[in-house]
Amino acid sequence: MRQPWIPLPEGSPFGAVKVDSTVCTLCMACAVACPSGALSARGDAPRLEFIESRCHQCGLCEEACPDGRSVSRPGFSATGRRLKPRQVLNEAEPFRCIECGAPFASQAIIDRIQSKLTGHWMYAADRQLRRLKMCGTCRTRDALGSQDMKSWNPL
Repeated sequence: MRQPWIPLPEGSPFGAVKVDSTVCTLCMACAVACPSGALSARGDAPRLEFIESRCHQCGLCEEACPDGRSVSRPGFSATGRRLKPRQVLNEAEPFRCIECGAPFASQAIIDRIQSKLTGHWMYAADRQLRRLKMCGTCRTRDALGSQDMKSWNPL
């Protein structure tokens, strides 16, 4: 009987990427860092997709992941999974802009950004923290028309 997954030694040019979806915020840093296009983000929904046949096990996804949850696994799939066009490694419902309703991120990434910026002088007011829940267009419009922007740039 064939093994469905045959592990290979470290440094082998074949393998998969494993993502811990309970911690992954879908920031897509791994997809941006992937030189071969094995990891990608497509469509309107926060979704991380993987094409095993493109993965060279370079490890850049592991280095780029701020959560430390993207892990290369050298090996070979004997089940034909390698030939599958795309596998979804993680996905979430999109977070929608609180102003216009446009989808632009995952809830997990919004929560992470808010926790990191709470207490920062530029996000001291509730209005400033609220901007983190807006898409780029609404965030810019809101910031340019606000009193706090005028206080930062007195010209």
